[in-house]
Amino acid sequence: MAQRRVPERQAPGAPSPAKFPWWLVGVGLVAVLAIAVATLPASLLGGTLSRVGLQAASLSGSVWNGTARGLAWRSAPLGDLQWTISPVSLLIGRVAGDLSLARPDGSLRSSFSASFRGELRLSGTQADLPVEALSALPIGMPRGWRGRLSGRFEELVLSDGWPTALNGTLDMDGLIAPPPRNTSIGSYQVVIPDPQPGEADAGTLTARVTDKEGPFSFDGRFTVAADRSFLLEGTLAPRGATPPALARSLELLGPADAAGRRPLSVSGTL
Repeated sequence: MAQRRVPERQAPGAPSPAKFPWWLVGVGLVAVLAIAVATLPASLLGGTLSRVGLQAASLSGSVWNGTARGLAWRSAPLGDLQWTISPVSLLIGRVAGDLSLARPDGSLRSSFSASFRGELRLSGTQADLPVEALSALPIGMPRGWRGRLSGRFEELVLSDGWPTALNGTLDMDGLIAPPPRNTSIGSYQVVIPDPQPGEADAGTLTARVTDKEGPFSFDGRFTVAADRSFLLEGTLAPRGATPPALARSLELLGPADAAGRRPLSVSGTL
């Protein structure tokens, strides 16, 4: 009688080697890269600033949160600049953040967003600066004027260095004409765009200019076209006693109407 065959038992298999957690390596590399990028020194921006005509006495902090002390543009002093940049904005193809410019005689604060195509958008901009600070910049402003400028702009869009959209108000206080006249011409407010209806070509910026106080009463419209030509039109009238020299200058504008107002028109190119 044949014996029943007992099935052979398989020997227990050797334990499989533990898998190495390669994902931890990936996480570590990402963390190291993030730390390296987050701590990039602000001094790396020195070359970029030089290419746009900016120089700084010193750069401190990081690329994302830094300070440029003694900042100047084409040798014209600007002040000390502080900035913060959101790295997340790079994911949508923009550089966005906040900046603050401080100087002994004024300040400027704004949020910004710049595209790699060269468009710069400012929002929530507040500025309080002397007229002399702007006339010292190489932007074509007449020199020798004195006074104070304070602006509040909800939006300012620059394309290739030229404004294509502007929305806000600008106060010009205590304006004094350059030597040899050194004449006070009062204070004015500029509202952009002009709230009063009027025709304007596409790409033209408009503003309403009115006096706040001073020797003149003025109400007019200022327009700047895309070709950088400007036109200021309005009516001007003396307020109170008018010095003889100033009265003679007003007569050159033409005859006054019943209210003593004379038409004013000034045009040119920026």
